Amino acid sequence: MTFTLVHDIVMYIMVGVILLATYVIIERFIFFAATLREGKDVVGFIRSHLHDKSLHGEILQAFEKHKSPQARAICEVVGAAQENHGHEQMEYIAQSIYVEKQPTVTARLWMLDTIITLSPLMGLLGTILGIIDAFYSLSSGSVAADPAAVSRGIGTALYATGVGIFIALYAMLFYNYFSSKAEQVTNQMKLITLTLLGAR
Repeated sequence: MTFTLVHDIVMYIMVGVILLATYVIIERFIFFAATLREGKDVVGFIRSHLHDKSLHGEILQAFEKHKSPQARAICEVVGAAQENHGHEQMEYIAQSIYVEKQPTVTARLWMLDTIITLSPLMGLLGTILGIIDAFYSLSSGSVAADPAAVSRGIGTALYATGVGIFIALYAMLFYNYFSSKAEQVTNQMKLITLTLLGAR
C-alpha cells in the first residue's frame, strides 16, 4: 500500500465526514424548527388557559399526540400532578422529567463536536502522507528530480489540510447555532413546567 493510496483514502473519509455533518445539520434544522414552533404553541396555550379549572385535562387533550420534548414534558408533568403529589414532590418530578428529555434536545450534536475535532487532524494526516509520498518519489528517482513534480505533489497534499479545516469550520458554525437552539428548547421546557407548577 503506497502513501498516495493512504492519502486518497483519508480524502475519501473526509468526504464521508462532510456528508455525515450535512446529514446531521439538515436533521437538526428540521428538528429544531418543528420543536421550537410546537414549544411556542405549548407556552401560548398554558398562558392563555392558566386560570381554567380543567387546565390539566385540556393540556392532555391538546398535546397528548405531539412529539416535541416540551409537549411530552408537560404531559408527563400533568400526569404526575393528577396523582396529587405535594408541591415539593412535583418540583422534583418536573426536574427529573426535564433531565430525561434533555438527551432528545441535544441528540447528534456530539457528532458535530467530534467532526470539529477530528477533521483538521485527518487533514493533517492526509497532508503528511502526501508529503512523505512526494519525497519518497523524489528519493527513489521516479520523479527524475523534477522540482515541479515534487511541488505538485506537495500542493496536492496540502489540499487535505484545507479540506479538514473547512469541514471543521462548517461543522462549528452549525454546532454553535444548534447549541443555542437547544438552549431555547430547554428554556421553553423550564418555562412551561414552572408556569404550570406555579398555577397549582
